Amino acid sequence: MLVERYGEAIGQEYIARRQQNPAYRFQWPRRESQSLSAVILEALKVMTDERCAYCDGHPIAAMGESQIDHFRPKSREEFYGLVCSWQNLFLSCNACNKAKLDKWEEALLRPDEAEFTFERFFSYRTDTGQLIPNAAASLHDQQRAAQTIEILDLNRSGACTLRKWMADLILKAQTEEELSVLGYRYLIPICRP
Repeated sequence: MLVERYGEAIGQEYIARRQQNPAYRFQWPRRESQSLSAVILEALKVMTDERCAYCDGHPIAAMGESQIDHFRPKSREEFYGLVCSWQNLFLSCNACNKAKLDKWEEALLRPDEAEFTFERFFSYRTDTGQLIPNAAASLHDQQRAAQTIEILDLNRSGACTLRKWMADLILKAQTEEELSVLGYRYLIPICRP
């Protein structure tokens, strides 16, 4: 893949440009006559089944456009070299990406974290559609969940409304195929224990 082939060099080039001009803004380059951002976006869509890596919204087109998020912000000097690192790139809906922007806390939950499960960190309020830290989780896990909810603005009004609507669709789904096309998959075990 192009990222594996050119990612480190692109990161080094970005470091050099930012050192020369701190106001320089990253732009996805073209490699081998291909738009690198288009190639990455397509690969991320395949990996995530076209779901937002942060909120699990699906289809993303219903919530805006698919975007590439730099988990560790490319605007922070300590992360310049990760600007094109595959492990730092996630598919995001524009709502989550806009909320996150350049915010960063070490406690922010990575969507691909080995120990990550929705139930470990979060609970769902059926009356409001809000996500809240799991009261049964450790204090550390509750703090991480709270920071993630805040940084990604996971309780923005549109997301809460969509979760409530999706919970209703999950209850009405008759087949596994119907469930597979819905967003917010973490609601399935809550709505259909």
